[in-house]
Order: sequence, then structure tokens, then C-alpha cells
Amino acid sequence: MNSGSRSTPDPPVRVPRARARDIVQLAEQAGDILARAREAALAPGTRKTLRKFNLKEVAGLVGVSAKTITRAVQRNELPPGERVRGNRLLFTLREIHEIQERLNLRPWRDSAIDRPVVVAIANFKGGVGKTSAAIHLGQHFALRGYRVLMIDLDAQASLTTLFGLLPDSEVATEQTALPYLEGETDTLATAIQPTYWHGLDLIAANLALYGAEFSLANRQKSEPNFRFYQALRAGIATVSDRYDVIVIDTPPALSYVTTNALYAADGIIVPVPPAMMDFASASLFFSLLGDIQKVIDENEGGEKVFDFLGLLISKYEPGNFVHQTIHDWVRAAFQQRVLFHTMGTSTVLRMGPEIQTAYEVGAYQGDRRTLARALEYLEGVNGEIERLVRAQWPSKSAPRVTVKPSPEPLAAAGNSAPAEVFA
Repeated sequence: MNSGSRSTPDPPVRVPRARARDIVQLAEQAGDILARAREAALAPGTRKTLRKFNLKEVAGLVGVSAKTITRAVQRNELPPGERVRGNRLLFTLREIHEIQERLNLRPWRDSAIDRPVVVAIANFKGGVGKTSAAIHLGQHFALRGYRVLMIDLDAQASLTTLFGLLPDSEVATEQTALPYLEGETDTLATAIQPTYWHGLDLIAANLALYGAEFSLANRQKSEPNFRFYQALRAGIATVSDRYDVIVIDTPPALSYVTTNALYAADGIIVPVPPAMMDFASASLFFSLLGDIQKVIDENEGGEKVFDFLGLLISKYEPGNFVHQTIHDWVRAAFQQRVLFHTMGTSTVLRMGPEIQTAYEVGAYQGDRRTLARALEYLEGVNGEIERLVRAQWPSKSAPRVTVKPSPEPLAAAGNSAPAEVFA
């Protein structure tokens, strides 16, 4: 037998050919799977709801001792919450915000001297943890009582889906940024919808958002003095007075829409997993962003200065030698540009068929330590970004102050905070 000949034929090919109608069928099948996943996470015909928070969680979020809250509830000075088995108290996020309001602890910016801060989560590469970072950041701010707007600019609409909406059937084009980017409306206000997170609004996305690429290009050619990269920034200005923080989830590509998001941003967070391909992608991101910004600065006749531009090491495994090595390289190369905290890999952060973020998980089926680790990562990263945001507000620049608990009833304390309040 010839040594170059094959002794056995190749196995049959498993993957079939595809025509347009086959691709349409794939889309329909994928939609069915998403619908079943949503039904598994939600009762039929209902929307997602946010879990309630126990007394310890509320005390931590508000910055007031659990005893102070309990006594105030007993005196009917705070929302009563819900009594459950074991005489435990549970509170909704709306009630937590009301507690903050009554104790004069809402962390809102001072509208007279502080401007809203727009944060873009961006990377030209997919799969780096961008949407996970964005949604957890927005929810972190909402948990702490800030007024938050999240803008989904990715036509794949992963962020929108995580809020319990099916982009293809439950998001109208008018609920996306597309009409504004096309010039059909003069405000983004009509696209905003509230979510089941009190204090957190959403501008959703769907596949129609791909049309913004063509619309922005056409407007650049046909409208005098129109500069495509300014559109989103102008749109945000029509609604920003309502919010403290605006978080943008960007498409994983260099595009007209992504350029809009970056130009609209005051700060940029770039998630970078500790892998060489992802590090190379981040290098390309900075190179292209620098080139784009130079051209924009020339057009604008001045330099745009971002309040912060930081790298977030995402999907990090502390025990992985390769991750540790690249982590050290990134820190050595970019130094203070790299967030001090990393975002670790966790089963909780993978957000499976239950369509829950780590902040939404109540009764966790696995090891509670896994959830605790995930929340520890999140609080480290998001708390660091929160400090970056607050640093832009003159009203929050006062030194940190600790106030001792007051023995007086809340009614006698007026608007002053009765316990352990941090400026």
C-alpha cells in the first residue's frame, strides 16, 4: 500500500450547508431558546422583579446601623418593610431609597455645581466582560441611591436582555437611541423607560440599531455642520439633568456608534482579560482611539480631556499563573491607569438561563462563598469607579467624616443623619 494513501475514508460531515432560509430558521430557533430561557426565569406574562434586601444589607447600603433602622421602623419614622419568617425585616429598593431620603442620605450630585458623569464601558473586542461590567456598575450606583440611566448601544442587545426584555419582540425602535441618531426626534427622553430597579432607567437596544451606522454616515454627508460623533453627546444633554450617572454599554467594534459613545463619555473603563490576544486588542483599542481623538480635536479646535480612562482587568483567576503574569505586565506597563481592583471569574457573574446579575441573586443554589466572592469583586471594582465619579463633583470633595450615633429619636434629629454617615 502507498504510504501516502488513506486507509479509511473521512467521517461524514456533520455541519450542513446553509441558504438564506436556513439562516432565517436559525434566527427563529435562537429566538425560541431565548423565550424559553426567559420563561424559566420569569413567571409567564410577568416582568422581572428585584429581590428584597435584609436589614444587614440595608444598613450597609445606607451607612446607618441596623439598630438605628429597627428603632426608627418601630417608631414609624421609616418605611415598615416586610416581616417574614423569623421576624426578619426585608425592604424593597424603593424603600431603601425612601430611607435615604428621610435621613437626608441620598448621594445625589448637587445640581447647582455638579454635572452628571457619563461612563462608557468600551473595548473593540467581544467576550471581555464588557456588558457584565456595565450592568453591574449601573446597578451598583442604583443600589446606593444615585439616579442612573443606562444606554445600550450594542445592537446585539445583551444589556437589554439582562433587564428581562426580548429585543426582537418587546423593544420598539422608539425605545432605542436610533430615532435620535437618525435625526427623527430632538430628545432622547422618548426612548427612556423605567426598569424594575428603582432609580435606574434604560434606553434599550435591538437589531434595528445597526441602522444608526448608515444614518450617521448619511447625515454627515447631507446635513451642513453635522458632525456624526456629536450626536449622542447632544442627545444625552437633553436628559442628563435627571441623572447623576449615565452608563453606556458600547458595541464591540470601531464604528460610528462606538465613536459617539466615546465622545459623549466623561470617563472610559476598558475591560481587559489577562490573555495575550485580549491584551493585543486593548493595545489596538488605545491606538485607534488616540487616532480618532486627534482628528476630533482638530475638528473641534481644542482637546477633549476625559476625566478618567482606566483599564479593568476582567475575568481574572488569582491562582492562574498565566493570568498572574499578564496581570503584572499590565500593571507595570499602565501603572495608575489600571484599576486597583480586578474583576474575577465567577459562576455567578456568568449569568446563565436565570437571567440574573450577581446583585439580583437571592437564594443561591451553589456554595454561598462563590456568591460572596463575586460580590467582593464587584464591590471592589464598582466602589473604585464610584470614587472616580464622585471626584468630579465639587460638592463631594469634602473630607470623609464619621458622625457618632445619636441617642435622640429621628424625629428630633431633623434632617441630620443619626448614625455613622460618611460624606
